[in-house]
Order: sequence, then C-alpha cells, then structure tokens
Amino acid sequence: MKRSLLAFGPPLILVILALTVWEGAKRLGGLPVFIPGPAQIWAELAGSPSLFFGNLWPTVTTAATGYGVAAVITVIGAAISAMLPPLRTPIYGLSITINAVPIIAKAPLLALWLGTGPSMHVIIVALTCQFPLLVGTLQGLGAADPRQREMLHSLSASPWQLLWHLRLPASLPYLFAGFRIAAPLAVLGAVTAEWAGANSGLGAMMLYALFSYDIAKVWLSVLACCLLSALAYGLWAVVERRIVTWDDGLDR
Repeated sequence: MKRSLLAFGPPLILVILALTVWEGAKRLGGLPVFIPGPAQIWAELAGSPSLFFGNLWPTVTTAATGYGVAAVITVIGAAISAMLPPLRTPIYGLSITINAVPIIAKAPLLALWLGTGPSMHVIIVALTCQFPLLVGTLQGLGAADPRQREMLHSLSASPWQLLWHLRLPASLPYLFAGFRIAAPLAVLGAVTAEWAGANSGLGAMMLYALFSYDIAKVWLSVLACCLLSALAYGLWAVVERRIVTWDDGLDR
C-alpha cells in the first residue's frame, strides 16, 4: 500500500493540479475558444455516456485483438530465429521494413486492398505495434548467460529445451519492456485504422466531431485515447512487477 501511494500519489496530485489550473484559466478567459475547460469536457461525457462508451468499446476491442495477434506472431518469430540463427536477419529485416512505412500510409492502402472492416483494423494495429515487440523479444532471447548456455549444451540440451529453460526466463525483462512500449502503439493503430474507415470507435467519433466543429467532443475523444494508452502501459507495468521480481535494473 505504501509503495502504491508513493508510486501513484505524486502523478495523481500533478494531474489534479493541472486540471485545476486548466479550468481556472478557462473560466478567467485565458484560453482560446478551441480549448474547452475540463468542466465542458465532463459535461459532454455526462450528456451522452452511451455515445462515448459505445465508441470506446470498439477501439479497445480492436487494439487488444491486434496487439494479441502481433504479440503471438512476433514472439514465435523471435523464438524461431533464436533456435535457427540464419533466420534472424530476414525476420528482423522484414520487421524493420514494415515499421519504416508510416502508419498513415499503410492504413489507406490496406483499406483499398481489404476494405474497411474489422480485419483491416486488426491488421493495422498488429503492424503498428509489432516492431517493439520483436526487438524486445530478440534482445531478451539473446541475453542469457553464455556460461549457462554452455552448461546446457554440455548436458546435450535440445534447442527447444535451451529456449524454454534458459532463453525465455532470461528474456522476460526485455520482453515486458517491449510489451509496455507496444501497448500505447496499439491504441494509436486502432484510432488510425478508424480514421481510414469505420462507423464507430474513438477515431470515428473524433473525425465526426471535428467535421461538425464539436470542440468538446473532439477533446473528449483525444483525452480518452491518451487515458487508454496510459492504462495499457500501466497494466503491463503492473504485470511486470508481479512476474519479474528478480530484476530491478530496468526502468518500469
């Protein structure tokens, strides 16, 4: 409890202070018309909660599904490259190539090829967050102690046994670092996919509000995306603290 208060207390106080200053500046007329106060944004949420949560759920579902697909594929690809080193360069090079194409350029192309359905949204999310997942996994699988690897080789351990009993446990701090970095990117990918074509979602709500010049709703959707990204990052940070108890050297 004490550690939780020390970890979350100062950021919470800072957020409350920032909101107070923000609202005070708005009431005193110190902000332009296109920046609403927190009270206006809250009134927008309270006035149409069903609209907000009805658009929040599709974004969460798309981001979680695409993130899961990317995590499974990248972890399997990294494990294969660890057991078969000649495949490391092609797998890593393909990931770099995919990541080098901006997400805003990938989205319309995939919309043309696959349509604007849920499958296209999931693929965009997976492509958006795959690179940090792969990099973290590759670095982690190569971080095992060389002396321990030599010992297992001397015991005639198979590549699979080496992966399961040594490489994978040693990779967990790096693996979770990749998971934490990729989690907010999944939200970004989901919103971008909804911009390319969707009937619902925070991205769609953001676009509709922008076109109708509904400033409070634009800010509500933007802040919801920010909060969702922070929660995704924080969730993996909490999971990491519970699982990786032997390593305090990495920033969590």
